[in-house]
Amino acid sequence: MGRREKPIDVQSSPVAAFAGDLRKLRAAAGNPSYRQLASVALYSPSVLSDAAGGHRLPTLPVAIAFARACGGDPHEWERRWREARGDSTPTEPLPIVAVDDQAEPGQPRPAQLPIGPHDFVGRLAEFDGARAAMSGIAESRVPVVVRGPVGVGKTAFALRFTHQLAEQFPDGQLFADMAARRADEAAPLEVMAGFLHALGVPPDQVPEDDMHRIGLYRSMLAERRVMVLLDNVRDEPQVRPLLARSLNSQIVVTSRSRLLGLDGVRRISLGPLSRVESLDLLRLLIGSDRVRAEHAAGLRIAEFCGHLPLALTIAGRKISAQPGRRLSEIAGRLAEGVNVANWLRIGDISLADAVLPAYLSRPPLAKHVLHMLAGGADEVTPAALARALHISIESAEYAMDSLIDGGLLHRVSEPDRYLMSPLIGQLVAQEADRFALRRGQDQHDTDPVRAAIGFTEGGFVR
Repeated sequence: MGRREKPIDVQSSPVAAFAGDLRKLRAAAGNPSYRQLASVALYSPSVLSDAAGGHRLPTLPVAIAFARACGGDPHEWERRWREARGDSTPTEPLPIVAVDDQAEPGQPRPAQLPIGPHDFVGRLAEFDGARAAMSGIAESRVPVVVRGPVGVGKTAFALRFTHQLAEQFPDGQLFADMAARRADEAAPLEVMAGFLHALGVPPDQVPEDDMHRIGLYRSMLAERRVMVLLDNVRDEPQVRPLLARSLNSQIVVTSRSRLLGLDGVRRISLGPLSRVESLDLLRLLIGSDRVRAEHAAGLRIAEFCGHLPLALTIAGRKISAQPGRRLSEIAGRLAEGVNVANWLRIGDISLADAVLPAYLSRPPLAKHVLHMLAGGADEVTPAALARALHISIESAEYAMDSLIDGGLLHRVSEPDRYLMSPLIGQLVAQEADRFALRRGQDQHDTDPVRAAIGFTEGGFVR
């Protein structure tokens, strides 16, 4: 039996009368508890209880789900809902009616977004594109996928964007770093369980059944106004269960992969910064006076960093810690040659830590292409690769697509031509050379990442 509810005056308003009818329907169904109804309706018990509370009219999806769970006729209850709303027109309703600007009192309001970047420049066109993608379809908010190569600043962009819009989602912000999840299909459902807990669903009320859990999660996003950021997504299966289209909530995904297998999303692609933006970022990091005094040297440092925000941020913070050193001296040292993995590392932040796992996860043929480019080739085409390796063009395209989705390669404006950032090429070549030297000296390498570089199905490719 459900707990005793507060009485309502069904004569006081159409909303109260509608709630009273819902209570009668529930009583006719045997008065199941709201927890029992939730397992069928796929809305949380609190949402269903509020629907019959008489304080406000529930959304149409909630009202129909409540009626279905109690054996009611959905068409009849849609008619009653329209009457309670005072809607006599036959037009299609919006999925969710307007709600107050503030979150419901007592409702959990998670604030899980990490702190956004302080030093940030540019991306105005990309921000405009992301906002347009969010508002492009009137009847629902479409998930936005932010993708781009290694080090291009996807997470920084997404955090900046979601923090800017946080006030539009007063019911909370949810965040998950998907790269921290283990590589099995249960990971998204584990993330989902954590999100449901954060939104107020008690652990013992999170459905064990996968479909019911997904249904409850999507229903709550439809009912509330929540921003969801899913960072560092590896592939489509890792994120597909967590996607939803909702009028109220917004989902943002970051990934090196294009995630072309996902339907119903809008994609925003990030590339390296422009020369002007790169210098602006260095000015923020090391001071306008130093960059203004040695503009040419600053530009050489930016070019060494491939205009990648991650590399520029590491370089800028390292240079900022050396206030007495001239930029021309640093630029000259970089031109002479440095170990990229060591130089572009500060604290626990490293470009190598972003590049090498992406490299290691590629198939052998894709690694071969990467080594061709790292060995000095400016660009490669599928046809040229197919001729050189005596493979089909389809296999060559597959290898290069794999590198694009690993964030290690990008297409240029001409069709079927592919480039790799020289900085990433240096890093791959230097780390590979280091492993080749060490392997002959020590067969018990203690660094699993570097040890794995030299092994492909066909041996190490030079």
